[in-house]
Amino acid sequence: MLEERIELVGSTEIAEDIQKTVKTVGVRGLDTERAKELGVWKRISLLLCTMHSSIMAAYRVYGNVDYMFGELRARKNEIAKEMNIFEKAYDRFIKFWTDYYSHGDAGKEMNDETESLYHRIMKWAEVPEQWQLGEELRTNEDHDTAIKIEGNNDKALYFHRCVVEEEIIGEPIESWCVTKYNPKDRKQTTVNTNLDKGTALMIAKRLSDNDEICIYTASIVAEITEKRTEVIPFKAFKENNTIGNSKKIMKR
Repeated sequence: MLEERIELVGSTEIAEDIQKTVKTVGVRGLDTERAKELGVWKRISLLLCTMHSSIMAAYRVYGNVDYMFGELRARKNEIAKEMNIFEKAYDRFIKFWTDYYSHGDAGKEMNDETESLYHRIMKWAEVPEQWQLGEELRTNEDHDTAIKIEGNNDKALYFHRCVVEEEIIGEPIESWCVTKYNPKDRKQTTVNTNLDKGTALMIAKRLSDNDEICIYTASIVAEITEKRTEVIPFKAFKENNTIGNSKKIMKR
């Protein structure tokens, strides 16, 4: 669960900076205290943090392009000019952000958020993070692709297996466990299982007494039986012709 989202942990400090900046500059007709009550500064802060992480992650993606041109010794003329313009704009944005918003540990936290988002973008785009000349260009070949149909100009259609319905059968069977969260590496591990509520609470509290860094939680473990309906493409047809088979590449 912790790995599925980006926490934007520096947003509170940034919200305070935004409010101070607006008060200093002055905006006609704006009630800053009312805006604070309505959550305006926090909202702006979250949006800016999201934008910052997105731009930083995009720059990480761009770094792969920059590396490839460097390896091919092809960064010349107009290519070099446009890439330099992009890099200068990025540097200007980062300088502004750092000067005004990244105080204390906020910079490190934002870098962690960027790293997390970068990995998710590459996974979502099905593009390998590490790549050498001649290797597969996409990461979905052995993933959930049932049929791949080649087209013209290196284009292809992918038909994936998908879940169309999920249904929980019966009541969940519940037990308790104790987990440990380490803020340094932002990882959560399970340290005790198959407990009752009272024991889980007691163990979590006792372990936390001997650890100044980690956070311990007493958690409910729910074992759920699920009925799932999947659709797995097997063969594709067009104009009465077979154009694709499961796990088999065919020209269309």
